[in-house]
Amino acid sequence: MHKNLKITKTEMCQAVSVKQTVVAAALALEKIDLESIGLSASDTKTVAQAAKILCKINAEATAVIDQANKQFHGRDENLINLASSRFFYIDRLLEEHKSNQYWVRKSFADRTEELKKQRFSQNEINAILDDPTPEIEALQKKIDALVNEKSKIEKFLGDAPMFDPGLLAGTSLSPQINMSEVG
Repeated sequence: MHKNLKITKTEMCQAVSVKQTVVAAALALEKIDLESIGLSASDTKTVAQAAKILCKINAEATAVIDQANKQFHGRDENLINLASSRFFYIDRLLEEHKSNQYWVRKSFADRTEELKKQRFSQNEINAILDDPTPEIEALQKKIDALVNEKSKIEKFLGDAPMFDPGLLAGTSLSPQINMSEVG
């Protein structure tokens, strides 16, 4: 069996690639008619050993693929669905916060312009209008946090066949994770 109990996506892809290559090589060896080409006993033994090695490599790759399939079929579909839903909901929240930032800036600029038209000085305008910077910065912090959360969720969703719930730590989905499964 494979050294890891959990198979990563990279390990699975490597196993598939190895299996495809090894099967092609094994088929090529099978096509060799050892008797008709007159190989020596030593060469015949070498070809047989090579075929045996290829079978062993194929079996190891098959074991990795089988374990990956078990992991995939045992995945937490509810958590994956929640993560997927949250992933797309974050886009909506990002647009909302960016829009709010835009309107805070625009509102401040419009009110400033209106007061200037009424011949208020900059000092008077500063006394009348609240500085929008704290609100804009608070929205930016929310945007940054959402971008970070989306990145973590994207890593989780791309982590097939493992779907490691630990990748969701620090997201709004953290309470959904059974921490005994995080490993």
